[in-house]
Order: sequence, then structure tokens, then C-alpha cells
Amino acid sequence: MTEPNDATPTLPVVPSTPAQVDAAADVESHAPYMKVLLGLLVLTILEYGFARVFKDSSGPLIFGLVLLASVKAALVAWYFMHLKFERLWVFLVIAPAFVLALILTALLFPDFVMRTEPLDEPEPTATAASSGGATPGAV
Repeated sequence: MTEPNDATPTLPVVPSTPAQVDAAADVESHAPYMKVLLGLLVLTILEYGFARVFKDSSGPLIFGLVLLASVKAALVAWYFMHLKFERLWVFLVIAPAFVLALILTALLFPDFVMRTEPLDEPEPTATAASSGGATPGAV
């Protein structure tokens, strides 16, 4: 076996801050899974109710559902991905991706909300239905 010499590069180890040490000591050994489950259940019920209330207006419906889904995703990330104990640099890495997602959603918003033509397919004509749905000239 080779022993490491002094020239071997090592990764820098950044010590924990006192606030992180205190927070880690105060936390139980496991995440509050049942509380998070209850929170996600309540948010899902709110989404269902929101969809029922705003079923005829697509703008507020989409905005509200995306907002509630974002809250649910943040709750999952905060507890299950342990972002609660991460340092600032992790949030600085996540922030540009979040901003880009907001920009891309905002750019698509007029496309699917301000649509004027109906989305329904046209009704088939009687001649196409009686001929088995084949179009004229199809081989």
C-alpha cells in the first residue's frame, strides 16, 4: 500500500457554523414524515378545490395550480432532500434554475392561456362516418 505524502491534494473541509450545529442538535433523528404527509395532503385537497372553483377560467386556474404545486415541491425538497441544513451556496446554485423555469413558464403563458380558437376536434361528417372513416382518395 502506498501512504499519502504531503504533496497529495485534499479537498478543503469547511467547518460547520454554530447555527448549523445547533440546528442539527435540535432536530430529531428522522424527518417529521407524518407532518409533511399531512401538509401535502392538505395542499392536494386545496388544489382539487381550486380546480373545482376556477374550472371555467383557465388563467387563474393554471396560475393557482402552478403556485400550489411549487409550494408542494418546496416542502418535499426542504424536508426529504434535506435542504433545510444546506449552506447558502446550494441555494445560489438552485436560484438560477428556478428563475429560468419562471421565465420559460412566463414565455409559454400567452400561448396556452390566451388561445381564442376552440380546442375541440371538428365533428366528422356523415359521409366520412358511413364510409368507415376513410378519407376520399386514400389508398
